[in-house]
Amino acid sequence: MIETVVVTGAAPDALRRRITPTALAILRPVAVVAVALLLGMAIILYTGQNPLPAYENLLIEPFLSWDTFSAVLFYAIPLVLTGLAATVAFRASIFNLGGEGQLQLGALATAWAAIAWSGIPVFILLPLVVAVGAVVGSLWASIAGWLRAYLGATELVSTIMLNFVAIDIANFFVSSGGPLHTKSGGGNATDSIPGALQLPTIGGSQFHWGFLGALGCVAIIFIVLYRTPLGYEIRMAGFNPAFARFGGIAVPRVIMGAMGISGALAGIAGAIQVLGFQYQYSTSFLSPQWGFTGVTVALLARLEPIGVVVAAFLYALLEEGAQLIENNTNVDHNIITIIQGLIILLVTVQVTIAWRRRRNIGRTSDGTQATGSVRGES
Repeated sequence: MIETVVVTGAAPDALRRRITPTALAILRPVAVVAVALLLGMAIILYTGQNPLPAYENLLIEPFLSWDTFSAVLFYAIPLVLTGLAATVAFRASIFNLGGEGQLQLGALATAWAAIAWSGIPVFILLPLVVAVGAVVGSLWASIAGWLRAYLGATELVSTIMLNFVAIDIANFFVSSGGPLHTKSGGGNATDSIPGALQLPTIGGSQFHWGFLGALGCVAIIFIVLYRTPLGYEIRMAGFNPAFARFGGIAVPRVIMGAMGISGALAGIAGAIQVLGFQYQYSTSFLSPQWGFTGVTVALLARLEPIGVVVAAFLYALLEEGAQLIENNTNVDHNIITIIQGLIILLVTVQVTIAWRRRRNIGRTSDGTQATGSVRGES
């Protein structure tokens, strides 16, 4: 979605000659959060309170003990995956806002498969149940992809509406009398998955080995986007669909592929949370809103897979910091909500500027588009 045309023969900016795209992918979300934190500090000062204790709890305290630091890492795991899901779709200029529903159904399918196929050896069953979550998430996302690709229906509406449908489907399956309702009779949930499938935690915390799966997905998506024909087609179709069609790219197929991958990543996020945290599917999956937050993470990362890891960590740090501020200071913890809103505002401004620059850059004096290569925004 956010692309830059590198015009043939154009002299690169001096700073960009010194900083690699990977470094920019890391520095940009840090810079945005830093600006939002400064504005947040100004707001606290305006209210007549001392911002230093709040910011000490926000930026320093989480690193002083394993309990708090592991909580940050734990919360970042699903955000990395849902951020990647939004990144892939947005790269193709598909506004997939349905990550929440795709995650929910992927989690539900994973819990069902883990229980139903519990007799299969663990080394086969573990990747199998993750694949089930990915497939279900992918298929659910493909509904909106097909509507956009072949009927021209806007995915902004369809993905949001499909979230509600997915949540209602999941609620039906785990509610009292539902096909997957726990036999123990406690709450709207499935039975627990077998203990052999439960991912080990690290250091007695909630942080679990699912983080390896999240980082593996980051590496795979980076390779797919920048080292494969499919990734080129996704980026080209997102940058200029008309030019992509002129170049022989089947844009509807690319839309379906991008939405399929995006939904699969959201489904994997749900699968890993089932395997590493709750060990069942329950309606409490609805409270964290990982799918919607992943959109913010993707935009904060400027749709760069490596940047998603940094953005997810920073966002998780804000969430843990909000709890520490509430527990340890007199500053209203809602200041974090304000800071998060400022981050979204700053990202929106960045995206708007990048879009307008992309629209105007490379224009020749006669108004035609100059030739160049397409690459990620850097």
